[in-house]
Amino acid sequence: MSRTISLNAAKQIDAMATDAVAVFLVIIEHIDLEAPLRISSDDAVRLSVEPLTYGTLSTYGSIDGSAKPFYFTGMQVIPPDDEEDVEPTATLVVDVLDADIVGLLTSTTIAATGRIAIVMADTPNLVEIETVNLTLKSANGDWGQVALKLSMKDLYDEPYPATRMSKERFPGLHR
Repeated sequence: MSRTISLNAAKQIDAMATDAVAVFLVIIEHIDLEAPLRISSDDAVRLSVEPLTYGTLSTYGSIDGSAKPFYFTGMQVIPPDDEEDVEPTATLVVDVLDADIVGLLTSTTIAATGRIAIVMADTPNLVEIETVNLTLKSANGDWGQVALKLSMKDLYDEPYPATRMSKERFPGLHR
């Protein structure tokens, strides 16, 4: 499946050398969180002085269209494997921002949901690639990092064909 990206992003991908930076914006939502957890892989903007925090301002995921802060943290995104008969699961390894959030994500029976977007650092409001409807499958943490395993709806459990090939529905098959 092809995806449409901006002309500037396509030029940066094809360039031999570029100063453009791709930024991951991650939104994790949970019923027990007061507000969605917004994290970024880029520290371009100083968000506050006390405490000193950096991140990205973007309208991604904003209902009212205003720019929201995405707090910078070190992260590693591991894309899903292409194994057969296994649901595609992406792994997001992030530095721990708050121990309470890690405890919340690992101790609850209600799964958190997430979405990941890739934007360019100079155009943080223009989403180049987006993955939505991710479900948190597991969260394992140690040494200041937590590995979040995010997966889409399991497509392998979907019946195919969706309808039964009965005589009433498909009389042409049963002649």
